[in-house]
Amino acid sequence: MADDLEELKKKKMEQMQGEKGSSKAQEENYRKQLKQIASQILTKEARSRLGNIRAAKPDLASSIEMQLVQLHKAGQIRDKITDEQLKDLLKKLQEGKKDIDIKY
Repeated sequence: MADDLEELKKKKMEQMQGEKGSSKAQEENYRKQLKQIASQILTKEARSRLGNIRAAKPDLASSIEMQLVQLHKAGQIRDKITDEQLKDLLKKLQEGKKDIDIKY
């Protein structure tokens, strides 16, 4: 009886670990697709800027990539996005945020 219980626990643990691995693989695959589409719709300079942003603020870079992909899928992006256009997009995103002054 104890052996059966241990065997069931072991199988459940293996199943749970397998589910974690598959969801992690799906997430990684999704990120690769985002980066691939983003690289298709951005010029070399814009990709470089996005890479710099990713180094400093990974969440912001992911957000920008997702927005660009959504625009691309909606057919709103016809040509490649230049560095200047990406700068404009970044400015618009920053305008929505409040500036916080911290004084010492």
